[in-house]
Amino acid sequence: MTDNTDRGRSAERASELIDRVGGQSASRRAFLGNTAKVGGGALALSATGAGSAAAKSGINGDDSGMDEDMNGDGEVTDLDVLNFALTLEHLEAEYYNEFLSEYSEHEVETSSVAKVLTGGGNDRYTIYQKIEQVRDHEEAHVDALTKTINDLGGEPVEPLEYAFPYETIEDFAALSATIEAVGVSAYAGAGPLIESEAVVKAALSIHSVEARHTAYFNVLNTTNPFPDAFDEPRTMEEVLAIATDFIVS
Repeated sequence: MTDNTDRGRSAERASELIDRVGGQSASRRAFLGNTAKVGGGALALSATGAGSAAAKSGINGDDSGMDEDMNGDGEVTDLDVLNFALTLEHLEAEYYNEFLSEYSEHEVETSSVAKVLTGGGNDRYTIYQKIEQVRDHEEAHVDALTKTINDLGGEPVEPLEYAFPYETIEDFAALSATIEAVGVSAYAGAGPLIESEAVVKAALSIHSVEARHTAYFNVLNTTNPFPDAFDEPRTMEEVLAIATDFIVS
């Protein structure tokens, strides 16, 4: 269990990552700025994903420089991207866990949100389980990211403390659609920053899952589940600027 000292250190590392990304001008970031914005999301990858050139040295048994991206060398590395993703996945997992602890299955299934899909019929009694499944996905992303960062010799950030601005189940459905959409755009935006082909492939496998989450919550929120032919990407600093609105400490 994470104690206050560990949580404080993790908060400092998350804050450092946010500050570094916001002021980053390295070539990989410049590449992102010069491309058609490729959006991004909470970049979660499988436990089998390999790392960047820096990470590969860790795979081969040399951990030197493995976390130097967090020590001010001025370049965003794959480990930066992974911790960026983990920061978002921690937030998402806690978001759904908090909601499920606050609302019962009965409250969810008898809400106006549940009736959107079925017009009040018996088939509505699956909404709570779908939200649990989304939560399970986010927790799986957290586990996979944490293992990958550890395997590559990096130091995973820990969850922080959050505050989410919803007061009703209807508010939750609307906020969920927004949070998941930010995740999808974050994947697309972070993709060009990744050097390892294995990490890119693993990230894309999660990107589509986040997109399905977005579509589901858009339906619950009575909005178009697929409004555009192309999704706008977000840069890492744009995503983190949104995420920090939910971070208390």
